Amino acid sequence: MTINFKEGFIKYGLDHGYIKPKKKKEKTITFEDNGAPLKKSKNRQGETCEAALRRMCKNIANDITDGLKIDDTSGQETVSQWMEDVYDIRYIVDREKKYLGAKLMVAGGGPTIWVNTLTNEVEGYWASDRCTHHFLDNIGLDEYNEEMYNCD
Repeated sequence: MTINFKEGFIKYGLDHGYIKPKKKKEKTITFEDNGAPLKKSKNRQGETCEAALRRMCKNIANDITDGLKIDDTSGQETVSQWMEDVYDIRYIVDREKKYLGAKLMVAGGGPTIWVNTLTNEVEGYWASDRCTHHFLDNIGLDEYNEEMYNCD
């Protein structure tokens, strides 16, 4: 049996205590009920991407349904202040260019979340996961976007 220099050097170091053997970490993989590996989110321990997406969509839908929050500095938050956090607006129009609704991108990058004023749903997408949550437009998003669309 022949041993090359590198293997011999490592064997000598291990035998005489100069080199400590690496301990292999055992990885445990947990599975969901359907047999798919559990996808862990980096921001919350043990929360799947789908659960995180559902939580975010539900929070946005609840915020729109609950109405605008009172701001200590200016009194009442306005729809235009809420719209400042929107990344993109896609107007939904008919063939005569009459306003029907708007899709507002409120999150992008990891999860992509749109607020659809035509269907009154918050639509979330993250990789292959998808979810929707219904909301009641108690802050006047649809009226605000219709006014912005019709401005000349």
